[in-house]
Amino acid sequence: MKSKSIIAVDQGQSPWWNPKAVLGIVVVGVVLTWFAAKILESPKPAPIPSATRTEVIATPHPVSTVPSARVKRERTAFATQTVPPVRQRELATSAEPEAAAGSTTYAQQLVAGLTQFSSGGLSTQKAEELKRSFKELAEQGSAAVPAIREYLDRFQDLDFDPAGAGKLVGYSSLRMGLLDVLGQIGGPEAAELSLQTLQRTGDTQEIAFLAKGLEKQLPPDQVRPIALAAASEVLAQALNGKWEGRSITPVFEVLQKYGDESVVGLLEQSVGKWNYYATLALAGLPDGAGVPALVRLAQDPAVKASGNGDFALRPLAQAAMQYPEARAALVDQARLNQIPDRAWPTVASSLSGSYVQYGNQIFGSTAPAVAWTEEQISSRLSLIDQMLAATSNASGKQALLDARAVVLSRTPK
Repeated sequence: MKSKSIIAVDQGQSPWWNPKAVLGIVVVGVVLTWFAAKILESPKPAPIPSATRTEVIATPHPVSTVPSARVKRERTAFATQTVPPVRQRELATSAEPEAAAGSTTYAQQLVAGLTQFSSGGLSTQKAEELKRSFKELAEQGSAAVPAIREYLDRFQDLDFDPAGAGKLVGYSSLRMGLLDVLGQIGGPEAAELSLQTLQRTGDTQEIAFLAKGLEKQLPPDQVRPIALAAASEVLAQALNGKWEGRSITPVFEVLQKYGDESVVGLLEQSVGKWNYYATLALAGLPDGAGVPALVRLAQDPAVKASGNGDFALRPLAQAAMQYPEARAALVDQARLNQIPDRAWPTVASSLSGSYVQYGNQIFGSTAPAVAWTEEQISSRLSLIDQMLAATSNASGKQALLDARAVVLSRTPK
């Protein structure tokens, strides 16, 4: 019976607690439990840092706290983004202005705009636009030099003064404005172009303006000979009737400031045509280089016959306070009664410190400085007294007495 019951179990007729079935269930459960444990024990994958991009685009930190390498990567990321072809063209147009500030191209555009000035008139608004363009051109720095050179090399100009625009714009002409811009830019390139222009220009105002500006940038020995050569050549042309330019006065200022014995003859020749301009330059030459020529002119009857007769005598009276030769010559002219009546008032006023000089000076005052120290007052009174003792001319004596009273009034109280 026992074996039968065993056979019966093998044939599927065993009860629910069959040992083999129970064992199988247990084994399966153990395996499933082991796999479940392994799954639970394995580390969870790190979450994708969704904030990585937002940190690049909109970091909460100030830019200064971001390492430079990171900033570069951010820019590279934006630069390598794929953009549809049409959009690429749109970005290129909007991202690139017509010409970047600080570039030669932008400077050329500014110069081209300045040349569009119409001589028919100038409104206040247009004048402000021109002033702003000159300012922007200077702000381009050395990048503006080639554009300015290109225009200056044309030897063309736009004159602002005839249209009443000079005072509004601040410059008498376009070229003068560009030359001033060169001075504002400074540096070797601008100085070189200014010096080259000084060598080539025939405009009197440009010569004086450039010479003055270059004084601040280059050694005097480099500027002086070029300025003298330019001024002398223009004055010689004018003497020969080949002058159709603006006022000749700036040339005399340049010759007075930089001149020496080499320009005396040219200035002496110019007296008949430009009177005071030439004699004042002679009187003001450094180290009294022009005094001997001035004395000769003061003694020349033809010179004293022109105008009030004081074209040479009045500058000689101004130089008399500086140079003994001029002082002696002036007293001698009084003694010889060679000072015309009509010349005495201005000669005496010069002795009292009232000097004549150029108008609209480029280099500042072109007359000797007047100092009212006790020593200077004494020296002036001494010269006036010498003149009073030397002359017998009634008009002269009265003019000298008036001058003496003016000098005495300057005596410190």
